[in-house]
Amino acid sequence: RTLRTMTTAVHSPIVAARVGIRADGSRAARRAPRVQARVPASRSATFSSFASPRRGALAVVAAAPADAAADEGSLATSFFSPSKVNLFLRIIRRREDGYHDLASLFHVIDLGDDMKFAKSSSKTRDTLVCSDDTIPLDESNLVIKALDLFRRKTGIEQYFWVELEKKVPHGAGLGGGSGNAATAMWAANVLCGAPATEEQLLEWSGDIGSDISVFFSTGAAYCTGRGEIVEDVEPPLPLTTPMLLVKPNVGLSTPQIFKALDLNGLSSEDPLALMEAIKKRGCADDVCVNDLEAPAFSELPELLELKNRLKAAGEKEGKVTAVFMSGSGSTIVQVGDDAAPAFVNEDAALFKAKTRLITRKRGEWFAPSLEYK
Repeated sequence: RTLRTMTTAVHSPIVAARVGIRADGSRAARRAPRVQARVPASRSATFSSFASPRRGALAVVAAAPADAAADEGSLATSFFSPSKVNLFLRIIRRREDGYHDLASLFHVIDLGDDMKFAKSSSKTRDTLVCSDDTIPLDESNLVIKALDLFRRKTGIEQYFWVELEKKVPHGAGLGGGSGNAATAMWAANVLCGAPATEEQLLEWSGDIGSDISVFFSTGAAYCTGRGEIVEDVEPPLPLTTPMLLVKPNVGLSTPQIFKALDLNGLSSEDPLALMEAIKKRGCADDVCVNDLEAPAFSELPELLELKNRLKAAGEKEGKVTAVFMSGSGSTIVQVGDDAAPAFVNEDAALFKAKTRLITRKRGEWFAPSLEYK
């Protein structure tokens, strides 16, 4: 099967660095070899998005393999890497293997990262470049795990140059890292001539993460098991539905939230009934159930305060239909109005972003909405 993707060929703004391991002893430096690449004046316009806010016109770059070509990534292909929200999330039980069975209505959204991929001449490893210097660039990164998985499953010994411009916050319950991994698998498959079917990519993705699989749906999916069992469904809401994402400058780790989960305090709502209710009357507070809100709010009380303030502001304006937490947090989703209340706009520490639900056609990858651009 031939997989098509919405991509464009672009010139990479970053030239692979040969040497120069950081010696500042920081945690980021210890995670992976990195260098700081200064931007040539002639390239500053195209490079600006990779400039670190703490370093001005500098970007943190993984040292390229010694056997990589000098122009690695000079001609790369762009892919949009989306994120997701959970319109409801029910925890069904704790399994014998320590994981939890869930039932959730996932939907892909157009808040996403920008990624670029090119085949590498290296025979030893991938090179990952990232705009966020807090993100590890080694084998612990889901992008590298996804590329390793692709090679293992297909038997193709191809390494890649990858650029990742982060826009989705981590620790947010939005699956940004999972979206990066899914995009990496898709891109590798495209660049290698589509040796795998979409169904195979979906099946393989569950080996490295629970949320990755949803990105191989067509956008709206009812997910069960650990989240890796994906059933495509029709979008339950109009794709033009206004949504606002608000996140405090504190993240939550999924293991932390599941550790705090009280199995005796779970909702008794039937997941299929919740899905039908959303289809019939849209998002509302009584159907956008999230069993992980209670442990998240106990771990981060200010998150409950944020939700309550958004609800109160939404009720005053009369447009907001639901306010709920996505995934394991710490993002609160406002549905029905993408205008941020005054208190959100006044708080520079809060992450806020308008977003829309998006879908894709089989054989094509996701692209951002133009609804509110």
